[in-house]
Amino acid sequence: MTDVATKPRPTRPGTSLRGYSAPLVLLLGLLVVPVALALLTTPEGAPADEDYVRMAFASVAACTIAIVSVVGLLVDRIVRRATPSTIALFAVIALVVVPWQLSGISGASDLLLTRLSL
Repeated sequence: MTDVATKPRPTRPGTSLRGYSAPLVLLLGLLVVPVALALLTTPEGAPADEDYVRMAFASVAACTIAIVSVVGLLVDRIVRRATPSTIALFAVIALVVVPWQLSGISGASDLLLTRLSL
């Protein structure tokens, strides 16, 4: 075997996260998984107190998944030494998504307290 045949093929920095593309991670982390959690925890009839708690926890979990996905992509781009424009793009996405999701977590707690009349 030649030296070329034994070396792994180099990948471009910042193209994928362990085999998953960045748009797929963003789509799953920001849209698909949160919507699935919301649909799975929505009660069929009139919600009881335990349903409100379940929905609040699902909302917090969805927000946490969104935060982890965008921050994970940003860290991945930095570690893989992507181009500065790619790092800046993911930093802007993270700077928009993280405060938005943190306010969603705060809103979920306020809504839970309101629905439980506490």
